[in-house]
Amino acid sequence: MKNLLSLLIALAALASPAWGQAGGGTSPSTGACVGALPGVNCGTFLSGNATGTTGAVVGTLTAVANRTAYLCGFNVSAIGGTAAIGPVTVAGLSGGSQVYQGSSTATGAFAMAQNFAPACIPASAPNINITITTTADGTASAVDVNAWGFLF
Repeated sequence: MKNLLSLLIALAALASPAWGQAGGGTSPSTGACVGALPGVNCGTFLSGNATGTTGAVVGTLTAVANRTAYLCGFNVSAIGGTAAIGPVTVAGLSGGSQVYQGSSTATGAFAMAQNFAPACIPASAPNINITITTTADGTASAVDVNAWGFLF
């Protein structure tokens, strides 16, 4: 009976909302990061999503004054065209831009994904936006850019 009670207490602790949170928060008195797990941010979540067809498509993680944007990952997909939507350029990063090559297929489909978490990449400075830009594909029916990260 004692083992069953211990098991139920352990299961209740695992099911509590605190275990399901992705990170901590900031202290109201000091503004310091508290309660975050190692490798998990306690900043404000950002997403920068964009859609288009035949022109360049740009997903932007928008920074704000005195805070740094971090890129944790992105994906790019296209359908309906046989021209390349690469290179894909990620700009505004600490250390400079990153460029990824992509090619079209005979079926007209393209997909690329890059995940940097938990070591997300910071912008080059506070208040600098991070952009993910595709090359224009004059034949595509849909091009999508999805980026995610956080402000800290």
